[in-house]
Amino acid sequence: MFVLPLAERMIRRRLHSLGIASQYHATPQGRLHYYEARGEGQSPPVVILHGFGASGSSFARVIALLRRRVGQIWVPEAPAHGFSSSNGRLTVDDAYAAMAHFMDARLREPAILFGNSLGGAFAIRYALERPERVRGLLLASPAGALLDAQDFAALTGSFRVRSLGQARDLLDRLYHEPPWYNTLLAPDILRRFALGPLRHVLESFRPEHMFTPDELAALRPPTLILWGRSERLLPSASLEFFRRAVPAHVRIEEPDGFGHCPYLDRPRAVADRIAAFVDELR
Repeated sequence: MFVLPLAERMIRRRLHSLGIASQYHATPQGRLHYYEARGEGQSPPVVILHGFGASGSSFARVIALLRRRVGQIWVPEAPAHGFSSSNGRLTVDDAYAAMAHFMDARLREPAILFGNSLGGAFAIRYALERPERVRGLLLASPAGALLDAQDFAALTGSFRVRSLGQARDLLDRLYHEPPWYNTLLAPDILRRFALGPLRHVLESFRPEHMFTPDELAALRPPTLILWGRSERLLPSASLEFFRRAVPAHVRIEEPDGFGHCPYLDRPRAVADRIAAFVDELR
């Protein structure tokens, strides 16, 4: 059963019918696929960075809703995710380098970055390394909190799926209200996480990839962290770390009805929050 690849192709076809383009960008780490929407509003560009194992197609409804309210939208897919390819064995540093290469090449003015999970960690890292390119950060359940050994092992272990039951459990933990069709997606999740490039990325994760308080203290752009009350994937210690470590100007909100990937079951609420954040920075 290959439900996810078929769904991604159907979503891409639907986005094309709405006038949302998809193209490719060459990086040393692989050929990146990305969606580009030219919005109807006037704002800095918005870049959406997906999490580990996700894709740009996951944000299809957010893109369609958001383009009426903001300017240009970019949604790159990391190597080995979505329609992107990878050159050789892939690490988490390779994945970040490819996304940074894309943003360096495409952005002509400081952008507002929306990042979820690992995409949130990538957004933070990019803002720390290239603050002049980032107008603002909106982070939904960002990864990257410095955790103790037990929490780190539990978190990475969540993605080491070896059975359909573990794959279903991982899927369910992404949602506020898990949908019935997660059972149909579980075989594809098992296949994606147990074999190939994504497994290599997972095995490359180290505690050294997590941010230290000193690193986060240097965060300069206006920043909003959304940590849903239905978060069930990241440990509570992650939120506690961000509360302690981020600078005073960083805001943290805990919305009801938001899980780890709120764009999956509450896309309109996510689009509304992104648009409101963009309006704040105009």
